[in-house]
Formats: sequence, C-alpha cells, structure tokens
Amino acid sequence: MIDKTIDRSVKLGGVYNVRDLGGMVTRDGRVVRPGMLFRASSLHRLTDEQAWNEFGATTVFDLRYRSELDAFPLPTFIDSPIHAPILPQQWKEVKGETSPDPEEHLADIYKIMLELGATTMRDIVEHLAQGEAFPAIFFCMAGKDRTGFVAAVLLSLLGVSDDDIADDFALSGDEVVALVRWLRTREDFENHPMMNQTDDLLRSPRGAMELFLSRTFVEHGGLHEWVLTLDVPAESIESLRAQLLE
Repeated sequence: MIDKTIDRSVKLGGVYNVRDLGGMVTRDGRVVRPGMLFRASSLHRLTDEQAWNEFGATTVFDLRYRSELDAFPLPTFIDSPIHAPILPQQWKEVKGETSPDPEEHLADIYKIMLELGATTMRDIVEHLAQGEAFPAIFFCMAGKDRTGFVAAVLLSLLGVSDDDIADDFALSGDEVVALVRWLRTREDFENHPMMNQTDDLLRSPRGAMELFLSRTFVEHGGLHEWVLTLDVPAESIESLRAQLLE
C-alpha cells in the first residue's frame, strides 16, 4: 500500500491538486522516479511564470475538451502544450446515461474512456516512450477523472498495484472539493460538469477506481494488457519503464 506519511503533493504557483507520481513502489519492488511524472488540475490558472520555469516540465499534456481549452487558454509561458483529449466533446450523446450511484457512475465513465480515449492514450504512451520527454505533466480541469484515468494507465504499465493506484486516485478528493468551492465564485462556464457535481463525485471515491480496475481485469486482463491491444510496441513500454523506474 502507499506510504501515506510521504507527501507527494507539489506546490506549483497555487494550482490545486498537483502531485508527483514518483516514489510509488511497483509489484517487483522498484520505485517510480521522483520528479519525472506529474498530475494536476488545469494549468490555465497558473499565473506564476517563475514557478513554472523552476518546475521545468518538458512535456505538457492538456486532456481537456476543445471548448474548455478555448474558454480557459493556457498562459503563453507554457511552451508547446500537447492537446490530448481523453474524451470527445460530445461523448454523452454517443454513450448515453451512466449509473446514478456515485462509484458506479465514475467507473462507467472510466470504461467509456477505455473505448473513446484509446487512440489518445496510445499517443501519450508513445510520446513518453521517446527520449527527453521528462519531466512530464498531464491535467484536465480538476485533475481527477481524465487525469486519474491517464495516471491509472501509466502506473499500471510501470507495475504499480491496483490497490496503490486506487489510493493515489483517492488523494484528489479533498483537493477537488476545495478547488470547486473556490471556483464557484471565480469561473463561470455554462454546464461545466465539475461545477454541477455533488461532493460524493468530487471526492474521488476510492471504490470507483477499484470497480473500474476490477472490471478492466475481467474484460481485458488489466490496464497493462489493454494497452497492448492498442498496438503499442513492447519496446515502447520497456522504454517508458526504463526511464521512470529505479
């Protein structure tokens, strides 16, 4: 299990929910290298250019919808961000309703990400497998769902256990609730899903990720095996592991 005495949160110019995935231990006893792979809420809220320069990210994945990106553009000092939407803008019209139960609802959405975000996820893995891609950071609006999905896939490829992936997911809960309470007085975005969610959904319930991972194991053998169905070369996964594990 994750050592909860280790604080992996990162201060980045006041941006909420920034976390280093380094320090997590894999099933075979290796450790994800610190300072290499980060998850966050949207970087459009970052105004501190010095903090960004000191952070020193080489690769920036923006997982948001195009409408979110257009409504809330990134500051110009974030150089060459890669737009990598995990879900298409109109995904609800394609996939319909999800369960009303908070944990099942989120697990349903992550399963939809498996289907509709497959090409984007393959591109993210391939990009990170290249040399000089790190440090890398990826984010959506709150840094919970789309970001949590990408984190789960990458950590699975590195050999982190499902229990630890679920623990990491749950760490976003308090941060996201605090972020949304702050945003409700500052950002006005029509039908913004994050603004309209209940605290049960915002709090990143661990059971949602557990349910998603268990379903993925039943249907695909796990997230690692799912990535293999995307025709990601084995050498790309090995390159990713070589760069991120110690």
